[in-house]
Amino acid sequence: MKKLALSLAFGFVLSCAPLLCKPDQALLLNHLEDRAPEKYTSQLLISYGVLKVPVKVEKDKDKYRVESTRFGGFSFDKKGLCLNGVCIDLPFSIDGIIFGKTLTGEEKPSCTSEGLVLSRDTDAYLVKHYFVDNQLAKVEVFDKKKDRLITLTYGQKVPEGYYRRVKVDWEDFTFTIDVEEVKF
Repeated sequence: MKKLALSLAFGFVLSCAPLLCKPDQALLLNHLEDRAPEKYTSQLLISYGVLKVPVKVEKDKDKYRVESTRFGGFSFDKKGLCLNGVCIDLPFSIDGIIFGKTLTGEEKPSCTSEGLVLSRDTDAYLVKHYFVDNQLAKVEVFDKKKDRLITLTYGQKVPEGYYRRVKVDWEDFTFTIDVEEVKF
C-alpha cells in the first residue's frame, strides 16, 4: 500500500512539474521574424460578427502598407506603428499574424503537457508562443502597461506558408482574420 501511495504521489508531482525540453532548431528557424518574406501582397478579411472588412497588406522589405476601402490606408515599418504623432511599439509585425513569424530568438523555452512554450519578456510585453506537435497554435501577448491580454489562435497553415485563419481575443472583443490570398 505504501508503494502505491508513493508512486501516486510521485506521478502527481511529475504531472504538475514543468517539463524541461529543448526546442527543435528547424521549428525555431521556421518561425523567426527575420525569415518572413521580404515582399508580398495579401488580401485579408477581418470579421467581427456580421461586420466584414476587406484589407489589403503590402510589404516591401521593412515597410508595410495597410489599405481598406472603409478606413483608408496607412504605412508603418517594423519598428512600430505611428499615426497622428502617436507611436505604438508592436510585439511583432503583420508577418506574425499572416505567416506565424513571431520569434526573435530571445525566447526562453519551457514544456507543458500540451506542448512547447517559448516566452519573451520585454519592457512593454510578455509574449508566449505555444507550439503543439511542432505547429504554432497560439500566441499570448500581455501588455504590461495597460494590463491586458491579447490572444491569437492560429488555424491551419496552408502549403504556401501562411495561416488561413487567425482568431484574435482582445479582452471582451473577439474577431477573426481570414487570409484570402498572398502573392509573392
